[in-house]
Amino acid sequence: MNFTLFRYSCKKAFPLWLVFTVLMSLYAFAVVRMYDPVAGAALIRLTASLPQTMTILGMTNYANTFTAFIVNYLYGMLMLALPMVFTVILSVQLIAHHISTGTMSYLLASPNSRKRIAITQRTVLILDLFLMLAVCGIVTIALCEYYYPGQLAIKHFLLLTVCVFALQLAFAGMCFFFSCKSNSMVKALITNAAACILFYTIRLLANLGGSLSYLRFITPYTLIHPSGILQSDLRSCLLPLILLLIAMILFALANRIFQKKTMPF
Repeated sequence: MNFTLFRYSCKKAFPLWLVFTVLMSLYAFAVVRMYDPVAGAALIRLTASLPQTMTILGMTNYANTFTAFIVNYLYGMLMLALPMVFTVILSVQLIAHHISTGTMSYLLASPNSRKRIAITQRTVLILDLFLMLAVCGIVTIALCEYYYPGQLAIKHFLLLTVCVFALQLAFAGMCFFFSCKSNSMVKALITNAAACILFYTIRLLANLGGSLSYLRFITPYTLIHPSGILQSDLRSCLLPLILLLIAMILFALANRIFQKKTMPF
């Protein structure tokens, strides 16, 4: 790994990382403050009155417990979508941007192999994702302990956060792959965004069940079962390992493509 390039990429990525981390932390604050044990029954009735909407959003597992509430509203939608958007943008910034603008030629002219450059940029992407979810997880736990001490099942919450990180790594591998494959920054951005939106849309449709239930087999979101993880179900806790395997394969393919590709300069 090239530590000079690593520091430079981290510095360039920091403003983007900060914006998304703050947004996610603010959302976590809003979710924690929205909880009202007295209104628990009312929220259950709301879920029952809007079954289709809640099902599409993946927010049907609400139980009248604090941990279930936090998990349902935190990891039901935005905390899955925002890191994915961050990954789309950062992966393009780390690789496709340098290829498209021609600055990659300067990097390749230095005594650094393509493999070393790819590993460095990949490390920045993975580290930023990890720190983002870690900070948001710590903020959420701190808020929960401050406002509702002792009510959050911290071990289960941390385990779920790790599983969500595995999901985001799979998307990061996919986005990094397309960024390494593309010669145009715009093309890489469109391809990454389209692929992520497609999988997210498939998740929403699969949540409806019925004739569309088969769609759950073609989206990585199916490998995350928050309710099962909260209940310490072994299968639900092990499924994210498949996501880690997918991420490793995609990052390896991205590295290979980057080493073999013909640069547009």
